[in-house]
Amino acid sequence: MRGVETPSARAGRIAALSLLVAGSLLTAGASAVAQRGPSPENERFRNPYAWPGLAELVENSDTIVAGEVLDTRSAWTADRREIFTTVTLRTERRFKGGGRNLVRFRVPGGTVGDTRMTATHSAQFMVGERALVFLTGESGRLPRVTSGEAGKRHLRTGEDGSDRILPGFALVESDPGRTGFDTLDDLAAALSGPLTALSR
Repeated sequence: MRGVETPSARAGRIAALSLLVAGSLLTAGASAVAQRGPSPENERFRNPYAWPGLAELVENSDTIVAGEVLDTRSAWTADRREIFTTVTLRTERRFKGGGRNLVRFRVPGGTVGDTRMTATHSAQFMVGERALVFLTGESGRLPRVTSGEAGKRHLRTGEDGSDRILPGFALVESDPGRTGFDTLDDLAAALSGPLTALSR
């Protein structure tokens, strides 16, 4: 005749089984690491959600301009599966490319009639706001914002009359004398030097 198992005995059996499984998994993981060997020094972990630094934004952009958003127009794609918004920006300052006074580019998402479509981590624009934008695109097509929301920075006029970038750009730890910069004049000065200095 089989005896009745008490709750404390059952809990002890489950705990022992859990330890056995955990120990097996740790042993298998250690074996896999030993077989693979140490990671190369240049193979560093990179957070896929981290914003790119200034040097990377500049390198990946064809156009960098600051100005005022004059117009936004949303429309369906030809297959009516997605909505894109075309943004028109009047250029106030030009840092790279973009020889025209008006710059047009596209961002995913927008509102058409009663339908609103949003895209995660996409830059958002409103008529009347001032922004610094990093743009990239193929020839013959409207450019897009480089690296999504990271490629757009808000501009505000400071008390001293300077155009402040929000959020500003952090500088690397190798330059302990400065923690970053947050004005368009700072950006212009940084871009006038070698870009390698921004990413050391």
